[in-house]
Amino acid sequence: MLVSEQTTAQVDHGYLELPLVFSNSLSDSSFIVQYNSLSYIPPSILLSNNRIRGNIPTEIGQLQALRRLYLDANQLSGNIPDQISHLKNLEKLDLSRNQLSGEIPASMTSLSFLSYFDVSYNNLQGATPKSTQIQGLDVSAFEGNPKLCGFPLPNMCQSLNGIDADDDENDQNMENGNQILGFHISVVLGFIIGLVGVCGSLMLIKTWRDSYFQFLNNLQDRLSQCD
Repeated sequence: MLVSEQTTAQVDHGYLELPLVFSNSLSDSSFIVQYNSLSYIPPSILLSNNRIRGNIPTEIGQLQALRRLYLDANQLSGNIPDQISHLKNLEKLDLSRNQLSGEIPASMTSLSFLSYFDVSYNNLQGATPKSTQIQGLDVSAFEGNPKLCGFPLPNMCQSLNGIDADDDENDQNMENGNQILGFHISVVLGFIIGLVGVCGSLMLIKTWRDSYFQFLNNLQDRLSQCD
């Protein structure tokens, strides 16, 4: 319920005995949230088709008993506050036909009781949250947001898929590079070990050493004769 500060004194007090009472001026872009202890009435905020402007206040997350939040067909702008995910009892949320921008908070996947959700005809972008409640909704709940992507929308998030594909390709290239490097290291180590083995044998065994140097001398003599 929206109550103007200028007219609060003229409103019957019985009318104010609701779970949620808003104190605000219609000409102001902000509104202060307050609620009482009448929990036996299903807590709801129904402010559709008003001329409310500005951002959705982050204080909305303090109304943890809230079950229905209808702010559709207004002039709200800015991002959808992440604090909405604190409304663990929320069953219905309508933010359609506003001027909201940014991404749908991924934290909204924690709203396990959410059965109705509508953010159509805003300026939202990015991927739809991956949850059974949200992705199981009809596509009409997201339409009118050209930059929004992901299921159940027909336009998939190509840029995200491209990033994933690039990551997979980079991982594969890195793995192949590691295999080639390992092969080269093995060849070099094998050559060094073989060379050390031959030289060590020649140095330790006198007969082999003498034969080896004799072979080199004979080879040198033959080369000299050829010249």
